Amino acid sequence: MKKLSVVSYLFISILLGGGLVSCKNEEKSKQLPDTSISKKDETNRSGISLNAESSLPSNDTHKQEKSSPEIITGIYQDSDSLYHLRYILEKGKTYSFNSREINKQTVTFRDKSQSVSQESIDPISFTVLDIKNDIYTLQVSMGGKKVITKADGKVVVFDTNGKKPENPDQAKLWKIYRAISNVTFTLTMDIYGNASNIKGMDAIYEKAKSTLKSELKGKELEDFINAFKLGLNPETFKAQFEGSIMKFPSKGLKIGEKWNSHPELKDQGYNQLVKVGDSLTEVRIQGTLPSKTDSKVVEGITYKLSVKGTQSGKIIINNKSGWISNANFTMTVTETKSASKGDETEKVVQKSVNNTYIN
Repeated sequence: MKKLSVVSYLFISILLGGGLVSCKNEEKSKQLPDTSISKKDETNRSGISLNAESSLPSNDTHKQEKSSPEIITGIYQDSDSLYHLRYILEKGKTYSFNSREINKQTVTFRDKSQSVSQESIDPISFTVLDIKNDIYTLQVSMGGKKVITKADGKVVVFDTNGKKPENPDQAKLWKIYRAISNVTFTLTMDIYGNASNIKGMDAIYEKAKSTLKSELKGKELEDFINAFKLGLNPETFKAQFEGSIMKFPSKGLKIGEKWNSHPELKDQGYNQLVKVGDSLTEVRIQGTLPSKTDSKVVEGITYKLSVKGTQSGKIIINNKSGWISNANFTMTVTETKSASKGDETEKVVQKSVNNTYIN
């Protein structure tokens, strides 16, 4: 849960139109595979049930004493000697997916540059409520939001655990985030990371609505809540969740192997299984964002646009659970705009560097 808090940065940009949080490039994806891997009738790929607490007792007590139980882990090698990934979570345990995102934008025009930096902190956690037939019921908790913006020598802090902002639009958003940080919802996830059955978001909508009903009335309130729902709903959360956690191809992977499950991005990026240690596994992320160029002539003036970018990162997976232990990603996007007529040319270059840290 490109990239990635799992959902909060998505609907904050919809609500404010980029007023509080700078717009994110739509191509930000971390190149993580999103193919759905079906559960194999309550057995893992080795044919061993992940739910069976014990097998039938053997009549051969001598063999029973010598045998040792198989240790079931998230990262494992099958009979094919390839590495596979499944999620082995513990009931009652909480797994965090906290994100810290630092974005710096620099605009250069006529040899003068101006920069704006923004740091966004989004805590989110998943608590295992139940496990049945290799299906986890997870309780999702969003722990508020903090955004620190620095520009023109000034620092502006948006913190749901701090003082309410003076800006009216930010104050509304502050009240919503503060209110819903105490509201949870649930989802189910199979052992291969496929999410479904997201419930409880209506309580979040009602909480947001009741929080603002003293400030907004009638259609204005409804429009605000509908915009809120565009960013936070079961469909968008499922997409963000499955795009943020790690999945391996169902065939398995060997050390050093690269993969990308997005055919349209086949030549633009990849994941690579770098190494599998005793307790941690490392995956490398590398890619280029689709380039964009455009040119047109209006009233004798030639306008040109060029956009290019790269992304890279590293994901560390806990071998026991399959959950992401920590990760970091860097995305750099350079946008160049120019206008020329005859021998005269003006050019503006905007460079954005986004660093994201998980857990």
